[in-house]
Amino acid sequence: MFKSMKAILLLFAAGLVISTTAGLTYFAQRTVTESVMESEFAHAQAIVDAVYQEVNNQYQSIVFSEKYAIASRKEQLQNIVGISIDLIHLNYNKYKQGLISEAEAKRLSIEQLKNMRYDDGTGYIWINDTTTPIPLMIMHATMPDLDGKILDDPRFKGVRASNENLFVTFREIGTQFGSGFVEYLWPKPTKNGFSKEQPKLSYVELFKEWGWIVGSGVYIDDIEEEVNVRIKAVLQELRESFKKTKIGKHGYIFLFSGKPELVIHPVYESIPIAELLNPETGNPLFLELKNAAHVDGIMEYLWDKPPRNKGEFTFRKRAFIKYFEPLDWYICSTAYMDDLEKPGLILRKEIIMLSIGVLALALFFAAILSSKIAQPLMKLTAAARAIREGGVSASEIPQEGPREIRDLGTVISQMLASIKSGIEEKEHLLTALEDGNSQLSASNRQLEIKIKEHARVQQELIKLRNHQKNIIDSMPSILVGVDKAGAITLWNKGATASSGKEFEEVSGRLLSDVFPQLDKEIKKVRQLIIDGKTEQKIRIPRVVNDETRYENITIYPLISDGYDGAVIRLDDVTDNVRIEEMMIQTEKMMSVGGLAAGMAHEINNPLGGILQGTQNIERRLRPGMAKNEQVARKLDISLETVNDYLEERGILKILSGVRQSATRAAGIISNMLNFSRKTDVHRTTCKLNELADSAVALAEQDYDLKKKYDFRKINVIKNYQENLPFVICSTTEIEQVMLNLLGNAAHAMQEYNCENPKIEIKIWQEGDYVAVSVSDNGPGMDANIRKRVFEPFFTTKPKGVGTGLGLSVSYFIITENHSGSFSIESTPGSGSKFTFKLPISSPR
Repeated sequence: MFKSMKAILLLFAAGLVISTTAGLTYFAQRTVTESVMESEFAHAQAIVDAVYQEVNNQYQSIVFSEKYAIASRKEQLQNIVGISIDLIHLNYNKYKQGLISEAEAKRLSIEQLKNMRYDDGTGYIWINDTTTPIPLMIMHATMPDLDGKILDDPRFKGVRASNENLFVTFREIGTQFGSGFVEYLWPKPTKNGFSKEQPKLSYVELFKEWGWIVGSGVYIDDIEEEVNVRIKAVLQELRESFKKTKIGKHGYIFLFSGKPELVIHPVYESIPIAELLNPETGNPLFLELKNAAHVDGIMEYLWDKPPRNKGEFTFRKRAFIKYFEPLDWYICSTAYMDDLEKPGLILRKEIIMLSIGVLALALFFAAILSSKIAQPLMKLTAAARAIREGGVSASEIPQEGPREIRDLGTVISQMLASIKSGIEEKEHLLTALEDGNSQLSASNRQLEIKIKEHARVQQELIKLRNHQKNIIDSMPSILVGVDKAGAITLWNKGATASSGKEFEEVSGRLLSDVFPQLDKEIKKVRQLIIDGKTEQKIRIPRVVNDETRYENITIYPLISDGYDGAVIRLDDVTDNVRIEEMMIQTEKMMSVGGLAAGMAHEINNPLGGILQGTQNIERRLRPGMAKNEQVARKLDISLETVNDYLEERGILKILSGVRQSATRAAGIISNMLNFSRKTDVHRTTCKLNELADSAVALAEQDYDLKKKYDFRKINVIKNYQENLPFVICSTTEIEQVMLNLLGNAAHAMQEYNCENPKIEIKIWQEGDYVAVSVSDNGPGMDANIRKRVFEPFFTTKPKGVGTGLGLSVSYFIITENHSGSFSIESTPGSGSKFTFKLPISSPR
């Protein structure tokens, strides 16, 4: 059947109609289905975006409610403590008016405040004093066992997530600011006793007349309970909104959190979310939805279709998920895929019915057309078959039928004639081509083998050269290759970085022209090539940009295959030299520190005897003391006459001078001890700009004719960064360091006879540190003085003016006691700049 032209034409027409109809049906149904599904998907995404916006709006209202609740509670605490202070004032005024005693006024105030309760008994008043270092509890309404005790128990530590004592913080806020708020952990009174420690916000205020800190607080969970009421109202509004929203016929919206738990779901809200598993993977569904939310926000999975098909997890769904980070909520909208495909299926059935009718009509016309075309073609085919079996002259080609078929017969006849004449010519050409092709093929094979071998060798050479160049360039040293005449043959990236010249610029040039400092080394290259030995010079100094750098120079001779040359290697060892010098300096400082400690202890004993002796002499010469009067009467002398004599002869002034000198020596010994060991000091939070202002105010009072300068005549420039963070330090020690730096700067400028003396104090935050610099326009220092400036007992001041301990003690206060750093920048004639840095958090 399929061998006839008629059948083929008929089959062709039928196949064309069927394929066209099937294609139109498929693409029309697919386009409509995709369009409907995309529309529904866009609708689902829009719903998720709208719900997200609604959740965000509700969240803002929750944040506002929380801030309002905290502000309201703070105002309530201020009012309660204010009422308590007013009550104490009333009793204090009665005492001042003489109506009651001070003890009675205090007792009455304590009893009245002890009975004040609010918030169902969780709110109460307490009173502590301002005793240092640790305050005393005067009255605590819920813990009467604390009354009258020093509050140094370790459980009172931990305010503001630090190791600071809670009641010390209350005292500092009251004495410095008068009142303020503090957050900390404290047990909450309940019907069954006290709960575990919970976050609490308290307000404290100082009653200055008696030195009382009066405080009251509120527990954070009470504030959160008010906020939770607002969150429940928001969830109810969303739940009602979700019930009214449908996606497709059976789709819906639900909400779950990252805890995980279902927040809102129309079907499974009462079921734990961890029990809802993906039937395809067996994993918890909420985990896969969370992961999809953080990737592209879309996920497809199998699920049931309530209410008729509940429990049958065979329906494919698509979910759109969006994450709301502030509340850790995931908003999901879902749609069933089969609901969205129904419009396309209906359209496909209609198109198929129409296509069947069109197919039947097309087959009818195809049968008529095939009978008109097939007959002449069959005759033409029979003639062609005869030519195939008997040769080109076996049959005549028919020329009948439609015009196109007649033209085809004419063309075939002409073509047969040309074939007959061309066959003979081709037979002669084929013979000649076969001989030439065999020779050419052999030559091509040999040439192809040689080309491949040459390309492989060239690729290996390039790879080897690049590998060697990478090795040389990756070395941090400066590598320079020269021939025996001193011309450059090798130049790595280190040499390029040092000279600023590429290899193409220096290749073939004399090394002495490019690196003049290596001119002496070039003269040794020839001899080293002859000897075949390697030579190295270490720590060769070289001045670069007015800075002395140290280098190691190594020369390696190269002798192979008739090539004579050498490789010169330069290594910058400046940092190593400086580290060694620093280690030597550190060892020196440690040795001198031990010596200072020993000297201090040895000198302290006789010094104590001198001070005690002078004090005893002054006491035993003082009139008015019973024992002195008794002995004077026994010896029949007058103490007034003796004191007049001592005063006239200046002996009392001499004794006073001895005591002052011994006191000054004791101060020097104290500095020596501070230098030799860390001291345990009281630390507190402070801002360095406030300490700097205090140090400047103290320095302005430092006027002495012996020192020959008046600090008030020095122009002090303050350059403080705004909003500096707090540091935890010993305020007295840091103030001592600043005073020492200010005094040294003033003395240096006075010795330099500076016309316009100026000191600049700069404070700024640098990473996890707060930095302070004190700079002046004095004489500056050279390198030798700069290296020794922190050594103990080293001073540039005249004998009797300085001890040489000020900067060394300051250095150890910053580096050892506060885990900071201390540095100096100075050049002769350009002033000096001292910089120290303190960590923002307390060192562990």
